[in-house]
Amino acid sequence: MLNIIDITKLMAVWGKAPLKIYPHQCLPLRSPKSHCRVCVEQCPAGAIKITQDSIKAADDRCTGCGVCSSLCPTGVFEMTNLDSDSMFARAKGLIARDKRVKIECYKVPFENSLSGTFRIPCLAHITPGLILRFVSIGLNEIAVRDAGICRVCESRCGDNIAKDAVSKTQRLLENLGLQQRLSMITEGISINNLVYEGERLKDYKDDPELSRREIFSVFKKETIQGVSSLIKGESPLKTAKGKDGLKKTIPKGRNDLLKALEVFSSACQKRAVTSSIFPVVAINSGCNMCRLCFMFCPTDALALEDTENGQAIVFKTTSCVGCNLCVDICAKGALNLETKEVYMEHIVKRNKETVVWFDKTLCSDCGRVFAKIKSENICDTCLKEREVF
Repeated sequence: MLNIIDITKLMAVWGKAPLKIYPHQCLPLRSPKSHCRVCVEQCPAGAIKITQDSIKAADDRCTGCGVCSSLCPTGVFEMTNLDSDSMFARAKGLIARDKRVKIECYKVPFENSLSGTFRIPCLAHITPGLILRFVSIGLNEIAVRDAGICRVCESRCGDNIAKDAVSKTQRLLENLGLQQRLSMITEGISINNLVYEGERLKDYKDDPELSRREIFSVFKKETIQGVSSLIKGESPLKTAKGKDGLKKTIPKGRNDLLKALEVFSSACQKRAVTSSIFPVVAINSGCNMCRLCFMFCPTDALALEDTENGQAIVFKTTSCVGCNLCVDICAKGALNLETKEVYMEHIVKRNKETVVWFDKTLCSDCGRVFAKIKSENICDTCLKEREVF
């Protein structure tokens, strides 16, 4: 039977974009008020298109760089051209001999590759979560190699994405008091050593490519209908309407990052971190409890708590991915995202805090218990009736 790596190779040969798309996690599809277009704006190939109710990546343009996956705050894109679990399993096997690792991209020819290197499709695959996974398995030194290829590569983006991820992770490790060394090293190679396949630079992968003859042989042996459905044209992926389109999901990358941090929790739980990776929501007195912020929040970072004495909006920084949808959607402009100190203990325990509270009282007109948002002791229903009459 075909495994996921074989399927990915088949898809690559046939021009299939090496990614999965989860449209229900796309912010503009979740709400037209979202200003997020980071994937469209940053895709070096202009491969991504978002319409009113769909999102699609053009197979003939996508380079598989992973910039969309790395930058999307809500995990809309999942790259299929890197088996990270296998990579980390191999890394664990090497730790006994060497606690150092280098990372470089597929475009570096094997003869120019550094020893002890892990190769990935593009440096744009590098995220704080990926780096922290390396740290969590026991590596003491991680170096990301910039071989000077990005300027002539069709993706043209890996170095900047990797530098930003390295910088954010360095600051986080410093906040946590961890001693692991993380760096971005520049060891360029001559562009004369690079080989083009059509308009794209050749990939030098760890495993040999499947040839077209092998592909047809696989089809003959396996006769798997699922694979043939993967390589035929697909319509743009659409999100569900109504409540089905508002389900909440913690992105895989976020979960990977949190699991990696749990490894250091006992030693670092009293430390405070100040990082855009863990933003904090602030809600001012302009809030009228319209409920849109927590209804449209793509994770469970914002939620309603209804008690006997009052109603509250609670916030969980662990789940906040900084997507800004709550800010975009608030008609009162009552929300802000801030970067401030957060204790590691709160992150690991996934604590929540109350960011706005309204006491409950009895309506002086109808006697109903309601959350008192305005100064009057009159519920919204009775206020509307007064306006009508």
